[in-house]
Amino acid sequence: MNTYPRLRYLDAFPIEDEGRKLIYLRDPEGYAEQGMAVPYHVYYLLTLFDGTHSVADLQEAYASRFDGVQVQVAEIEALIGQMDEAFLLESERFEALRSEVEAQFRSETVRKAAHAGASYPEEADELRRMIDGFFEAPEGPGLPGSVQKAGSVRALIAPHIDFNRGGPCFAWAYRALAEAPPADLFVILGTGHSARQPFVLTRKDFETPLGTLKADREVIDRIGRYANQDLFEDETAHRTEHSIEFQTVFLKYLYPDRDISFVPILCGSL
Repeated sequence: MNTYPRLRYLDAFPIEDEGRKLIYLRDPEGYAEQGMAVPYHVYYLLTLFDGTHSVADLQEAYASRFDGVQVQVAEIEALIGQMDEAFLLESERFEALRSEVEAQFRSETVRKAAHAGASYPEEADELRRMIDGFFEAPEGPGLPGSVQKAGSVRALIAPHIDFNRGGPCFAWAYRALAEAPPADLFVILGTGHSARQPFVLTRKDFETPLGTLKADREVIDRIGRYANQDLFEDETAHRTEHSIEFQTVFLKYLYPDRDISFVPILCGSL
Protein backbone atom coordinates (compact mmCIF):
# COMPACT_ATOMS: atom_id res chain seq x y z
CA MET A 1 0.00 0.00 0.00
CA ASN A 2 1.29 3.45 -0.99
CA THR A 3 1.21 5.39 2.29
CA TYR A 4 2.12 8.69 0.55
CA PRO A 5 -0.12 8.51 -2.55
CA ARG A 6 0.54 10.76 -5.54
CA LEU A 7 -2.19 11.39 -8.09
CA ARG A 8 -1.19 11.37 -11.75
CA TYR A 9 -1.83 14.41 -13.97
CA LEU A 10 -5.55 14.12 -14.72
CA ASP A 11 -8.38 16.14 -16.21
CA ALA A 12 -11.03 16.95 -13.60
CA PHE A 13 -14.39 18.55 -14.31
CA PRO A 14 -17.83 18.73 -12.66
CA ILE A 15 -20.70 16.54 -13.83
CA GLU A 16 -24.19 15.75 -12.56
CA ASP A 17 -25.53 12.20 -12.36
CA GLU A 18 -29.13 11.60 -11.23
CA GLY A 19 -29.07 14.85 -9.30
CA ARG A 20 -25.71 14.17 -7.64
CA LYS A 21 -22.90 16.65 -8.19
CA LEU A 22 -19.65 14.81 -8.88
CA ILE A 23 -16.14 15.43 -10.17
CA TYR A 24 -15.13 13.28 -13.13
CA LEU A 25 -11.47 12.30 -13.41
CA ARG A 26 -10.05 11.40 -16.81
CA ASP A 27 -6.58 10.43 -17.96
CA PRO A 28 -5.59 12.77 -20.83
CA GLU A 29 -2.70 10.44 -21.75
CA GLY A 30 -5.06 7.51 -22.28
CA TYR A 31 -3.24 4.93 -20.16
CA ALA A 32 -6.30 4.51 -17.95
CA GLU A 33 -9.10 3.41 -20.26
CA GLN A 34 -11.86 4.27 -17.79
CA GLY A 35 -12.46 7.51 -15.93
CA MET A 36 -13.86 7.83 -12.44
CA ALA A 37 -16.57 10.04 -10.92
CA VAL A 38 -16.23 10.93 -7.24
CA PRO A 39 -18.22 13.08 -4.79
CA TYR A 40 -16.83 16.48 -3.89
CA HIS A 41 -15.67 15.41 -0.41
CA VAL A 42 -13.66 12.54 -1.94
CA TYR A 43 -12.23 14.90 -4.55
CA TYR A 44 -11.01 17.12 -1.71
CA LEU A 45 -9.02 14.19 -0.35
CA LEU A 46 -7.63 13.43 -3.80
CA THR A 47 -6.31 16.99 -4.14
CA LEU A 48 -4.00 16.10 -1.24
CA PHE A 49 -2.65 13.00 -3.01
CA ASP A 50 0.59 14.84 -3.84
CA GLY A 51 3.16 12.40 -2.48
CA THR A 52 3.78 14.40 0.70
CA HIS A 53 0.69 13.56 2.77
CA SER A 54 0.55 10.34 4.79
CA VAL A 55 -2.70 8.55 5.61
CA ALA A 56 -2.65 10.24 9.02
CA ASP A 57 -2.13 13.63 7.37
CA LEU A 58 -5.11 12.96 5.11
CA GLN A 59 -7.27 12.08 8.12
CA GLU A 60 -6.31 15.28 9.89
CA ALA A 61 -6.85 17.48 6.82
CA TYR A 62 -10.27 15.94 6.17
CA ALA A 63 -11.42 16.52 9.75
CA SER A 64 -10.19 20.11 9.61
CA ARG A 65 -12.00 20.77 6.32
CA PHE A 66 -15.29 19.11 7.27
CA ASP A 67 -15.84 20.35 10.86
CA GLY A 68 -14.39 17.39 12.70
CA VAL A 69 -15.93 14.65 10.56
CA GLN A 70 -13.63 11.62 10.77
CA VAL A 71 -12.63 9.42 7.85
CA GLN A 72 -11.32 6.00 8.79
CA VAL A 73 -7.87 4.70 7.87
CA ALA A 74 -9.48 1.72 6.12
CA GLU A 75 -11.57 4.10 3.97
CA ILE A 76 -8.52 6.08 2.87
CA GLU A 77 -6.58 2.90 2.17
CA ALA A 78 -9.51 1.58 0.14
CA LEU A 79 -9.56 4.82 -1.88
CA ILE A 80 -5.82 4.57 -2.51
CA GLY A 81 -6.27 1.00 -3.70
CA GLN A 82 -9.17 1.94 -5.95
CA MET A 83 -7.22 4.77 -7.56
CA ASP A 84 -4.20 2.54 -8.08
CA GLU A 85 -6.36 -0.21 -9.56
CA ALA A 86 -7.70 2.34 -12.06
CA PHE A 87 -4.11 3.42 -12.98
CA LEU A 88 -4.75 6.95 -11.71
CA LEU A 89 -1.86 7.03 -9.22
CA GLU A 90 1.88 7.31 -9.74
CA SER A 91 2.90 3.83 -8.60
CA GLU A 92 4.89 0.75 -9.55
CA ARG A 93 1.71 -0.73 -11.00
CA PHE A 94 1.19 2.27 -13.27
CA GLU A 95 4.86 2.41 -14.30
CA ALA A 96 4.64 -1.22 -15.42
CA LEU A 97 1.60 -0.37 -17.56
CA ARG A 98 3.26 2.73 -18.98
CA SER A 99 6.38 0.79 -19.98
CA GLU A 100 4.31 -1.90 -21.70
CA VAL A 101 2.11 0.56 -23.60
CA GLU A 102 5.00 2.78 -24.67
CA ALA A 103 7.12 -0.14 -25.84
CA GLN A 104 4.21 -1.36 -27.98
CA PHE A 105 3.67 2.11 -29.48
CA ARG A 106 7.35 2.62 -30.30
CA SER A 107 7.46 -0.75 -32.08
CA GLU A 108 4.66 0.18 -34.49
CA THR A 109 5.23 2.00 -37.80
CA VAL A 110 1.65 3.34 -38.02
CA ARG A 111 -0.04 5.53 -35.46
CA LYS A 112 -3.58 4.18 -35.10
CA ALA A 113 -6.63 6.44 -35.34
CA ALA A 114 -7.10 6.75 -31.60
CA HIS A 115 -10.37 8.71 -31.72
CA ALA A 116 -12.15 7.00 -34.63
CA GLY A 117 -15.44 5.57 -33.44
CA ALA A 118 -15.58 8.05 -30.55
CA SER A 119 -14.92 11.61 -31.72
CA TYR A 120 -15.85 10.83 -35.33
CA PRO A 121 -17.14 7.85 -37.37
CA GLU A 122 -14.74 5.01 -38.08
CA GLU A 123 -16.54 4.12 -41.33
CA ALA A 124 -15.23 6.10 -44.32
CA ASP A 125 -18.52 6.94 -46.07
CA GLU A 126 -20.16 8.02 -42.83
CA LEU A 127 -17.15 10.21 -42.01
CA ARG A 128 -17.25 11.86 -45.45
CA ARG A 129 -20.94 12.65 -45.00
CA MET A 130 -20.20 14.13 -41.59
CA ILE A 131 -17.48 16.41 -42.98
CA ASP A 132 -19.64 17.36 -45.98
CA GLY A 133 -22.19 18.51 -43.41
CA PHE A 134 -19.64 20.81 -41.78
CA PHE A 135 -19.14 22.63 -45.08
CA GLU A 136 -22.85 22.71 -45.89
CA ALA A 137 -24.07 23.76 -42.43
CA PRO A 138 -25.72 27.21 -42.14
CA GLU A 139 -22.62 28.49 -40.34
CA GLY A 140 -20.24 26.68 -42.72
CA PRO A 141 -18.48 28.06 -45.82
CA GLY A 142 -20.14 25.81 -48.41
CA LEU A 143 -18.40 22.99 -50.27
CA PRO A 144 -15.05 23.87 -51.86
CA GLY A 145 -15.21 25.04 -55.48
CA SER A 146 -13.83 22.88 -58.26
CA VAL A 147 -11.64 25.70 -59.64
CA GLN A 148 -8.47 26.54 -57.76
CA LYS A 149 -7.95 30.16 -56.82
CA ALA A 150 -4.77 32.02 -57.60
CA GLY A 151 -2.13 32.16 -54.90
CA SER A 152 -1.02 29.52 -52.44
CA VAL A 153 -1.87 29.03 -48.77
CA ARG A 154 1.35 29.19 -46.78
CA ALA A 155 -0.22 28.46 -43.39
CA LEU A 156 -3.61 28.08 -41.78
CA ILE A 157 -4.91 28.06 -38.24
CA ALA A 158 -7.51 25.36 -37.64
CA PRO A 159 -9.25 24.21 -34.44
CA HIS A 160 -8.35 21.09 -32.55
CA ILE A 161 -11.61 20.91 -30.62
CA ASP A 162 -13.75 17.84 -31.27
CA PHE A 163 -15.65 17.73 -34.56
CA ASN A 164 -19.13 17.82 -33.01
CA ARG A 165 -18.45 21.26 -31.57
CA GLY A 166 -16.00 22.75 -34.06
CA GLY A 167 -16.86 21.11 -37.38
CA PRO A 168 -17.93 24.21 -39.40
CA CYS A 169 -14.88 26.12 -38.11
CA PHE A 170 -12.62 23.34 -39.42
CA ALA A 171 -14.46 23.65 -42.74
CA TRP A 172 -13.72 27.38 -43.07
CA ALA A 173 -9.99 26.72 -42.58
CA TYR A 174 -9.83 23.76 -44.95
CA ARG A 175 -11.93 25.27 -47.71
CA ALA A 176 -9.15 27.84 -48.19
CA LEU A 177 -6.65 24.99 -48.46
CA ALA A 178 -8.87 23.00 -50.83
CA GLU A 179 -9.09 25.90 -53.27
CA ALA A 180 -5.34 26.61 -53.25
CA PRO A 181 -2.69 24.86 -55.37
CA PRO A 182 -1.62 21.58 -53.68
CA ALA A 183 1.35 21.80 -51.33
CA ASP A 184 4.45 19.64 -51.67
CA LEU A 185 4.50 18.87 -47.94
CA PHE A 186 2.26 19.56 -44.96
CA VAL A 187 3.75 20.41 -41.57
CA ILE A 188 1.26 20.12 -38.72
CA LEU A 189 2.05 21.90 -35.46
CA GLY A 190 -0.38 20.43 -32.93
CA THR A 191 -1.04 21.26 -29.32
CA GLY A 192 0.64 18.62 -27.16
CA HIS A 193 -1.67 18.48 -24.17
CA SER A 194 0.42 15.85 -22.38
CA ALA A 195 3.80 16.52 -24.02
CA ARG A 196 6.63 17.01 -21.54
CA GLN A 197 9.05 18.46 -24.10
CA PRO A 198 8.70 21.72 -26.10
CA PHE A 199 8.58 19.85 -29.43
CA VAL A 200 7.88 16.19 -30.16
CA LEU A 201 8.27 14.38 -33.48
CA THR A 202 7.29 10.94 -34.68
CA ARG A 203 8.23 9.04 -37.83
CA LYS A 204 4.93 7.14 -37.85
CA ASP A 205 2.34 7.28 -40.62
CA PHE A 206 -1.10 8.29 -39.33
CA GLU A 207 -4.04 5.99 -39.91
CA THR A 208 -7.45 7.53 -40.67
CA PRO A 209 -10.73 5.96 -41.83
CA LEU A 210 -10.12 7.72 -45.17
CA GLY A 211 -6.67 6.23 -45.67
CA THR A 212 -3.19 6.50 -44.20
CA LEU A 213 -1.33 9.81 -44.25
CA LYS A 214 2.37 9.16 -44.82
CA ALA A 215 5.02 10.77 -42.67
CA ASP A 216 7.92 12.27 -44.63
CA ARG A 217 10.67 10.45 -42.72
CA GLU A 218 13.49 12.08 -44.67
CA VAL A 219 12.39 15.57 -43.64
CA ILE A 220 11.59 14.41 -40.11
CA ASP A 221 15.06 12.92 -39.67
CA ARG A 222 16.69 16.08 -41.02
CA ILE A 223 14.79 18.17 -38.47
CA GLY A 224 15.82 15.73 -35.74
CA ARG A 225 19.50 15.97 -36.67
CA TYR A 226 19.57 19.77 -36.47
CA ALA A 227 17.50 20.17 -33.29
CA ASN A 228 19.08 21.01 -29.96
CA GLN A 229 16.87 18.48 -28.15
CA ASP A 230 15.91 14.85 -28.63
CA LEU A 231 12.68 15.36 -30.57
CA PHE A 232 11.70 11.69 -30.21
CA GLU A 233 12.25 11.32 -26.45
CA ASP A 234 8.58 12.01 -25.70
CA GLU A 235 7.23 10.35 -28.88
CA THR A 236 4.52 8.45 -27.01
CA ALA A 237 2.73 11.79 -26.47
CA HIS A 238 1.50 11.26 -30.05
CA ARG A 239 -0.25 8.00 -29.10
CA THR A 240 -3.63 9.44 -28.09
CA GLU A 241 -3.24 13.16 -28.83
CA HIS A 242 -6.17 14.40 -30.92
CA SER A 243 -4.84 17.76 -32.10
CA ILE A 244 -2.83 16.36 -35.03
CA GLU A 245 -5.15 13.39 -35.65
CA PHE A 246 -8.08 15.69 -36.47
CA GLN A 247 -5.99 17.56 -39.06
CA THR A 248 -4.93 14.31 -40.75
CA VAL A 249 -8.59 13.38 -41.16
CA PHE A 250 -9.30 16.65 -42.96
CA LEU A 251 -6.22 16.33 -45.16
CA LYS A 252 -7.26 12.85 -46.29
CA TYR A 253 -10.80 14.17 -46.87
CA LEU A 254 -9.45 16.91 -49.16
CA TYR A 255 -6.94 14.68 -50.96
CA PRO A 256 -8.41 11.14 -51.04
CA ASP A 257 -6.46 10.06 -54.15
CA ARG A 258 -3.33 12.18 -53.89
CA ASP A 259 -0.15 10.74 -52.36
CA ILE A 260 0.50 13.51 -49.82
CA SER A 261 2.94 13.43 -46.92
CA PHE A 262 3.35 15.40 -43.74
CA VAL A 263 5.51 16.18 -40.71
CA PRO A 264 3.71 15.83 -37.34
CA ILE A 265 5.10 18.07 -34.57
CA LEU A 266 3.50 18.29 -31.15
CA CYS A 267 4.18 21.53 -29.31
CA GLY A 268 4.29 21.34 -25.54
CA SER A 269 4.28 24.16 -23.02
CA LEU A 270 7.03 26.74 -23.34
